[in-house]
Amino acid sequence: MQRGFFYKIRRYLQVKAYQAVSPEFVSRLYFRILLGYKLNLKNPRTLNEKLQWLKLYYYPKDFRAIQCADKYAVREYIKRMGKEELLNDILFVWDGANEIKWEELPKQFVLKCNHGSRYNIIVRDKKELDEMKVKRQLNKWLKEDFSKFNAEPHYGMIPKKIICEKYLGSGVINYNIYCFNGKAVFFSLAGGLGDGVGEHLTYYYPDGTKAAFKNRAYPIKECKLSPLLPEMIKTAEFLAKDFPMVRVDLYDVNGRIVFSEMTFTPGGALIPLEPVKSDFEMGKRLNISDVMKRRK
Repeated sequence: MQRGFFYKIRRYLQVKAYQAVSPEFVSRLYFRILLGYKLNLKNPRTLNEKLQWLKLYYYPKDFRAIQCADKYAVREYIKRMGKEELLNDILFVWDGANEIKWEELPKQFVLKCNHGSRYNIIVRDKKELDEMKVKRQLNKWLKEDFSKFNAEPHYGMIPKKIICEKYLGSGVINYNIYCFNGKAVFFSLAGGLGDGVGEHLTYYYPDGTKAAFKNRAYPIKECKLSPLLPEMIKTAEFLAKDFPMVRVDLYDVNGRIVFSEMTFTPGGALIPLEPVKSDFEMGKRLNISDVMKRRK
């Protein structure tokens, strides 16, 4: 739950940079530093360039993307799509941590802020919970403008809330399914529930074969794939059909598909794919020509 000193310094500097210059300038700077080549927004070719274009010019103007990036409001989109059975139970929703009545919470639960990434607290035993510490952390997160960290403007348009969800159990695997123009192109497996990508991150193609590329920030680990994978792919494609690109995250919870979230700028649109040619290869699979023409 607590972040390291250098992480906090980096976040502080990111906010100051965002406030001092434009989102486009900051994006170009981060892109060059983290990915090692110059960001081309006039003629984007790689996956990351196209994600950056969508991040800066499309998603901040798409009310559906803003709604679906909101970990609370996305539930209405899922219901509107006729997939309410995918939703985890929400126990409580608050505007601030001071509203929480701890005595009303069950033994196990998950607390989330809805306006960004990694704002999660997994509570496996309420008896061991430091309520004041958790309250301070939640209120701190609510004060943060997540859009300023990696220049992702659409996150700044989300009304901030705290969600209390049903605990799904330990060892639940998160399937992060990348959909381009309504079709699943690849997916990643990312550790246990609430642990983010953790110690490893492995990409696969929709047929279950290991992808020919990796995220250079993480080692690969072979994982046993869920028998629900074909249904997960179909579900992700259905939920993604309204968007040029979105990552649909789903869980297999004891043989049941459970919706996690939808992410439009995975990795802040700064995914360090290796080998670098895979960034270009995946870029060819994502067609954003129509939305680029609309902007012109």
